Amino acid sequence: MSTDRSLSGPRPANVPRPRVELSLHGWPRLSIDGAELPIKLTRALALLACLAESSGQRMARAPLAAQLWPDANEALGRTRLRRLIYNLNAACAIELVCGDAHELWFGIEPQVDVHLTRAAAQALLGEPAPGEDSLRRVLAADAHALLDGFEIDSELFEAWRAQRRSEHERLVARAWQRLAEREAAAGDAALAVEAAERLIARDPCAERAYAALITARARQRDSAAVEQAYFRCAEALRGELGVRPSATLERAYAAAIAQAPALDDAVRIEFTQTRDGAVAYTVLGRSGPAMVLVPGLLSHIEVALDEPRLRAALERLAERCRVVLLDRRGTGLSERVGIEPTTAAAVEDIVAILDRMGERRAILFGASVGGTIAIDCAATMPERVSGLVLYGCNARGSWAEDYPWAMKSEVLQRWLDVLHAEWGAATSLEAFAPSVAHEPQMQQWWARMLRTGVSQNGMAAILRAFHQMDVRDRLATLDVPTLVIQREGDQIVREGAGRYLARAIPGAELVMLPGADHWWWHGDADAVLGAIERFVSRLPNPRD
Repeated sequence: MSTDRSLSGPRPANVPRPRVELSLHGWPRLSIDGAELPIKLTRALALLACLAESSGQRMARAPLAAQLWPDANEALGRTRLRRLIYNLNAACAIELVCGDAHELWFGIEPQVDVHLTRAAAQALLGEPAPGEDSLRRVLAADAHALLDGFEIDSELFEAWRAQRRSEHERLVARAWQRLAEREAAAGDAALAVEAAERLIARDPCAERAYAALITARARQRDSAAVEQAYFRCAEALRGELGVRPSATLERAYAAAIAQAPALDDAVRIEFTQTRDGAVAYTVLGRSGPAMVLVPGLLSHIEVALDEPRLRAALERLAERCRVVLLDRRGTGLSERVGIEPTTAAAVEDIVAILDRMGERRAILFGASVGGTIAIDCAATMPERVSGLVLYGCNARGSWAEDYPWAMKSEVLQRWLDVLHAEWGAATSLEAFAPSVAHEPQMQQWWARMLRTGVSQNGMAAILRAFHQMDVRDRLATLDVPTLVIQREGDQIVREGAGRYLARAIPGAELVMLPGADHWWWHGDADAVLGAIERFVSRLPNPRD
């Protein structure tokens, strides 16, 4: 006969047994016939968790009491356990926990959510086509969690909880991995992405998960997402372990790149090698002088060419020049692991591309931060530069009393905070391109450029590096035809910065334009392109 009885008396024979449900994903919750009971005694909840996780076996009273009250002697622990069971059954109004002098068990076996999750995980590991319910349970946000945030003042209980949690999490993670790899190879790519992201959230250095994610993204024909996944993994491995991606991940990445759809017949991504790794570039146009477009803070060639107005502006330039688009090391398709974002490194990228193209000299079109890099290149390697176009460019990255047009350190920090808080969104679009900031398509494109052009930590490193730049001492030494273009209402680079450049560079031509867009291909792009075309037409042939 049971020694721990309910206060409610025997249930009449014609009354159906209640439906008892116990949730152990997170803080334990007990429901009877769909109504959750407000059980406030944490040790009562711990008792339910221990019984539920006993695999249907009865539990001995003495060790269970010691686990719940490790500081009590055996007699006191047993007394407390009897009182706890009495109060729990009274709160439930049923004989939920039964026992005899030595053991305890459930009088009514509850349905336990973590047990259902484990059954679903086992199904995913063993069945070629698991059901929708198994998928839903295993991919739930808390599927891997067991008693998350729940604890009592007992080291014995905490050790038991840690062991059970680890076993549960490993099983669910194995199911995620199996699902990610199976669906990535020949199934539902979206499911593979979801499972892989679950694994990565659990372990940011999970290379097998990244490999599955890369394969799935390639099957979705999303080459930018392939790049993003690869560099997320590379940066996590470098930051956490100080290592590069394994051969397994490199093979998955190479296979995904080989599957990626070409942009079109006229656009081909090329790579050239530097001391730190590959630099990506492409060439638009078949004739005329080479014009290297030196990008601003970040870039991604493929994403850039997906923006119709930018693509149209580049194609117009390509009618008279061979326009070279590049991703500096640290951004886009180029090497991004362990890169120091300096102007000197960016100049090396430009020269490496020109060497591979067999070009002795080129026009440099530097926009924003790219203008600072172009200035440094023209000053240190004038023999490689036939003309210099500077659009929306600062000569110094930070405010000074004798240079009041740049950003102050506290403003930079506020911007970094916003970027961090809103990462993945179209942050600051209204400052870069106010004329189109309201357009959903532009918002999506800019958010995608931010996500794929550079990592969150990479963006912070680039901003801080270029905040320290100062090429003012280079300006007077420039001996190359120079065009400075500046919009009067630019919110990123102030009007005074453009006028300063034109004054400081010998023989520079200044074109001031109305408008507030920092991006040169928005606003009155025709005026910008017209000024560049007239400038290029006056330059001598760089091959002469």
